[in-house]
Amino acid sequence: MNDAPNRGWVYRDRVGAEAAGETVLAYHVARFRHSDETVWRASIERGLVRVNGCVADANRLLRAGDELEFHRPPWVEPDAPCSFAVVFEDEHVLVVLKPSGLQVLPAGPFSAATLLELVRASATDRAEAAPAHRLGRGTSGLTVFGKSAVARASLARQFRDGVPRKTYFAWVEGVELPRSFHARQPIARFQHGPIVIHVAAESGRAALTRVRVLRRDVERRRTLVAAQPITGRPDQIRIHLAAANAPIVGDPLFGPGGVPKSDVPPGLGGYLLHAAALSFLHPLGGARLKFRSRPAWLGMDC
Repeated sequence: MNDAPNRGWVYRDRVGAEAAGETVLAYHVARFRHSDETVWRASIERGLVRVNGCVADANRLLRAGDELEFHRPPWVEPDAPCSFAVVFEDEHVLVVLKPSGLQVLPAGPFSAATLLELVRASATDRAEAAPAHRLGRGTSGLTVFGKSAVARASLARQFRDGVPRKTYFAWVEGVELPRSFHARQPIARFQHGPIVIHVAAESGRAALTRVRVLRRDVERRRTLVAAQPITGRPDQIRIHLAAANAPIVGDPLFGPGGVPKSDVPPGLGGYLLHAAALSFLHPLGGARLKFRSRPAWLGMDC
């Protein structure tokens, strides 16, 4: 049980041309809806919001390019796993197994309890390590970090260009899926309560996931699938499987059609999705590295 507060966090933003002329208060109320006007006004009056490094007034008019900071005071974070397993490591690359329930990067209620912070605190030569990609908080499995500057740059370029190959295992609801298919539903941003998430929508960006059935459990009405995301949209596999009327078992957010269930907050775990295979080019020399991982739940009686 975690009852010690973290160190707080500084959230940063830059004012775009469309927001020029808005007040500091109006800007934050309109864009960061996790807090209402009363809460934002109190935060500004406490000196927690700064513009270009200076404590801001609620009625200050913003200009395009202004740098904003919100200095969130320390808070007690929700419980989360506090360990990870190392799969491979050299002076440039670190591949780890992320447990379900651990967020990769600071966001929302998590700052210190993240895979990033755990990795950096685990060894002196990992102090500058950074993840080359993200897994959802509830997703487990293979994650690669760049330890050196050359590795971070190379991995970022590879993921941007679609060089890595990734395969996920998931148990999904139902046994009606075809043996293999391509999921192509576009994925768009969507306002869900106070935050923005992503959903299947014709107005969204193109997305492609290859899906193959591995096993059908007729008795329990569920199917084990292997999913390969060709594009890299947020929550793409969860959305595409739900859009195929086969939501991942235990997924609290995405239901049939690839849209969120009403009044369910994002970020909850409990769904059976695991990053089971990952390959990429080593930043030095270009050899293709390949890794595999079997999820703990694959053989369990679920």
